[in-house]
Amino acid sequence: MTILITGAGGFIGLNLIETLLADGRQVVALNNRPLPPAFATMKGLAVEIADVRDRAAIATVLTRHGIKKIIHAAAITLGPKSAIATATDAFDVNTVSTAILLEEGRKAGLTRFVYPSSSAVYGTAPFEDAPVTEDVNPMPTTLYGFTKLASERLVAEAGKSFGVSTARARITAVFGPHEHETGVRETMSPPYQLTRKAAAGEAVRLPDGGARDWTSSRDIARALAILATAETLPSDLYNLSLGETWHVGTLCQRLSKSHPGWTCEAGKDDASDSTIAFNDDLSRTRQPVSGAKFERDFGFRFMASAEACDDYVAWLAKQTH
Repeated sequence: MTILITGAGGFIGLNLIETLLADGRQVVALNNRPLPPAFATMKGLAVEIADVRDRAAIATVLTRHGIKKIIHAAAITLGPKSAIATATDAFDVNTVSTAILLEEGRKAGLTRFVYPSSSAVYGTAPFEDAPVTEDVNPMPTTLYGFTKLASERLVAEAGKSFGVSTARARITAVFGPHEHETGVRETMSPPYQLTRKAAAGEAVRLPDGGARDWTSSRDIARALAILATAETLPSDLYNLSLGETWHVGTLCQRLSKSHPGWTCEAGKDDASDSTIAFNDDLSRTRQPVSGAKFERDFGFRFMASAEACDDYVAWLAKQTH
């Protein structure tokens, strides 16, 4: 059965394409611009250029390809400053498009709708005393968090009203293969920034704080693919996270081996001295988002930090050859 991925040219979208094609699935990649050249000739992949806010275009794509399953990954990922888009554009892309896809999907006989949400819906909960589970009440504090929570509620309601199998996946901090500048993410991840600095031979200083539950983009894609293709879903709500926090100095160590002479100093006390941009208040300790429920329900294992870093560095090495 053909699966539609929206936002297919983004960070998670490209990993999803690779994962689903490797599983033998037929994929329609919908994006507002062409995909990277390496994806142009992939067997089993059709590409559609359209805006997720364009109802007529969405209806045409769904009908043309007989789409019954959707992973709606298109989003404008705003940071704390919300500087890359207006509130109207962010709401329309992140939330109005969800309503459009659900309604047009209903008309087309949609059977499964997977919505990649965000741990941003939890607001300040990760700075409290315990890992964040799905039982924590969502209380977003940013525009981005509100747009994701609003979309979640549209998806949950559609599951009840339309009789469509739905899944909401709250994704934590992601890093790894295929992260790249797209113009719809306000801040690139600290791990990505490190790889760019290492490639350019620019020395890096890191603050002592800033540990997060960075989770491999490949794992996130594999988890979303499971939610899209599983015959039945034990729950319609899952956190996707490796469930532990770690400092990006771990990635520094791995990158240093593949970039002789490059220096990366970790453990600096003064965050203002950092050459890497962080979105967080580095004086506060983050608790991880817990992915235990997903692991338990699907027999899944998220890569631990060292394993995910090694996988990323190996992938980077292949891109330069």
